[in-house]
Amino acid sequence: MKSTTSHTLRRYLPWCVAALLSACGGDDGEPGNPGEPGGPPASEIEQLIVEVNEVQLNAGVATVNYRVTNQDDEPVVGIASSTYIATQLLPQGYTNAGNSSQWQYFTSESCSPDCPGEFTDHRNGRYSYTFSAAFDGMNEVSYMAGATQRVVIKVGGDSLPDGTPLPTTNQHYDWQDSGEVAYTRNIVTIETCNTCHNDLAFHGSKYNEIETCVTCHTEGRVSNNDNIFPQMVHSKHLVGYPGSLADCQTCHAEDETLTEHLNWARVPTMEACGSCHTDINFPAGEGHPAQADNSNCVACHNSDWTMSAHNDGGNDEALAQFSATITQAALANDTVNFTIRLSNPVTGENYNASADELAFVNDLRVYANWGNSFDYATRSAPSIKLTEITPNGGSNGDYSYSIAGLTVPAGTETDTGTLAIQGKVCAADGQLGDCDDDSYAQVNIKSSTQFFASDAIADMGRRSVVTNETCGSCHGDQALNYHGSRNDLAQQCQLCHNPNMTADAQAANPSIATADYKHMIHSIHNGQREGYESINYPGNIANCAQCHAEDAAGDLTVALPLYGGVPPLSLDDGTYTSATTAICSDCHNSDSAKGHMTQQGGVFMGTYEDATAGTESCATCHGKGASIDVLEVHAIN
Repeated sequence: MKSTTSHTLRRYLPWCVAALLSACGGDDGEPGNPGEPGGPPASEIEQLIVEVNEVQLNAGVATVNYRVTNQDDEPVVGIASSTYIATQLLPQGYTNAGNSSQWQYFTSESCSPDCPGEFTDHRNGRYSYTFSAAFDGMNEVSYMAGATQRVVIKVGGDSLPDGTPLPTTNQHYDWQDSGEVAYTRNIVTIETCNTCHNDLAFHGSKYNEIETCVTCHTEGRVSNNDNIFPQMVHSKHLVGYPGSLADCQTCHAEDETLTEHLNWARVPTMEACGSCHTDINFPAGEGHPAQADNSNCVACHNSDWTMSAHNDGGNDEALAQFSATITQAALANDTVNFTIRLSNPVTGENYNASADELAFVNDLRVYANWGNSFDYATRSAPSIKLTEITPNGGSNGDYSYSIAGLTVPAGTETDTGTLAIQGKVCAADGQLGDCDDDSYAQVNIKSSTQFFASDAIADMGRRSVVTNETCGSCHGDQALNYHGSRNDLAQQCQLCHNPNMTADAQAANPSIATADYKHMIHSIHNGQREGYESINYPGNIANCAQCHAEDAAGDLTVALPLYGGVPPLSLDDGTYTSATTAICSDCHNSDSAKGHMTQQGGVFMGTYEDATAGTESCATCHGKGASIDVLEVHAIN
């Protein structure tokens, strides 16, 4: 292990030497290195920040001057390897009427440590790189004076000479030789991509910014035009995409900081549109009137039309006009009596009719189950369909109903239960309408849940393990519907998909052969569940924070020890697997992993008494703050 003192001294000496040389200067009294000393070099580097100061042209040859610091704005000295990519932007319509703006690749030059050009480390956190030649003519591309140019600098992924690791960093810089940049092409952000993908990086994890990707995946650089960035990305998302492909703004999120965030709607082209609409051959006139080029596209497909065709058709506006909310609930023996309020949040008024009398309500159902502390008493939640029954009473938007048949085990009367609402309304062009009118389509409302105690509604109920927001980062905001119109992934699904479901004891891994929600979701996302083998999870499957939420204490819900109310996994042969062991074996199911769990007190397919005896010692090593904390060994961020 390196001494901290010697490590810092070795990092500090080059700066001292540079400072002394600057003080002495040469015979003409000029300083030996350009730039001001940057202070003592960084000793701890968790993040690299690259700031480009300027790009200078000398006889057409570009020199890029930049500064590298750590997370504390301390200069990073001694970076030996780096890559420099140069490209230029052709404006929209430059190559032909209707064509989008596009990047033209010049070159990529790397120092590792030898450089094709000239690299200078000024030993104060400042660096310079002069390209090997003028851009004009590189890659058979003519340099356009006055056009937007881009330089991408890639550093990191290796170490400083003293062994300090450097995180991979890409930084782009747009410039024009005629002055301040007048235009550029930024359409999506890596942050949007990473809501699903989680630290997206390619080519050996060297490149992790959209602005880098688009500089190389350009016409004339890639051998197949299908790998030009827009076409490539669209086509890769056609299979296995977890949301609606029709909603372009899932990826093309509206963001006014992006210069061309509405480009997807404003500039329709055969290349971009055809990469999703693969059944169309534009030049041949197959599936669409023949189009020789992009000059006529916008005549029919203007931005308003495109945005209208690639969104929800006004469904969000229509759904905003209807709300179904539980306002009262109480348990009486095996029956929950509740009041539901039907209102229009836009006007702030209640609907003066019950669900069975509202013409725009196609379906409205309420489910109930009891026992939040032990994940529910039954596997099938009893329900009623409000559109088919007359309420017990009520008026002015508040109507009362009853759901009978709840199982309330003796001794659990002080626990809480859950009521879940789901349904469909009929809508068109942002308005609710009569379901008997074929011009109105059925639209799923966003399901909701309400906890209740024996005498009133309750604020607290079943623990929150995931949220609709975390699920929605990939699937869309409650856009994933099951069994018709159930889309509250945070709470509703568990009313039926709970530990009362049994696992197939004959399966190779029984923990992924149950419909219990937690095991089912793990097995679906890791591609181990039957029928879901082709699932290609877009993020890092080890990053539990992609789906799991934080609890009231601020701890991720994946942390050990496991919540005490989680029962063991029940198998259909009458055996049980202890709770933590069952959860971990959803993903860690090798023989060695199972052997490790067994050695630490885990029980596979044993008696209920053995599986609940408390012999699992997982939290000793894997608990919060322990030596092999689950929160540390998983790639959680």
